[in-house]
Amino acid sequence: MQEGSIRSDIELRPPVAIAVGAGFKREIASLTAMQNFLKEWPQAMRGGSYANAFRACEAARSGEIDLDKARQAFLVFARKAGIEWTGADPVAVLREAKIRRIRARESRAPNRHVPG
Repeated sequence: MQEGSIRSDIELRPPVAIAVGAGFKREIASLTAMQNFLKEWPQAMRGGSYANAFRACEAARSGEIDLDKARQAFLVFARKAGIEWTGADPVAVLREAKIRRIRARESRAPNRHVPG
C-alpha cells in the first residue's frame, strides 16, 4: 500500500463486538462502520481514548498504520467507555450483583433474635 493513498472500505475479521442498549451485541464489521460508530458517539462522552481511536481509523484508511492498530485503539476506547462486549448476559450480571449487595447488607445487620 502506498503511503497517502486512500483505501476503500476494509472488512474487519473477525468483527469487533460491542455492547449497545440493554446488553445487545453489535458487530462492527468494517473500518467504515467503526468510523461511523465513533462519529455518532456523543460529544460529551468523548475523551482521550475516543480521540486515539478516531485518529487511528483515519490513519488506517490512509494506509499510515495497520488495520489491527486501529482495531486495538477502538477496543481500548470500547473498554474505557464501558461498551466492550464481554459475552456475559447483562441481566444475569445485574441480578447477581443485587443478590451480593443484599447478602452483604444482611451479613452486616445485627442478629435479631425473636423470643419464641
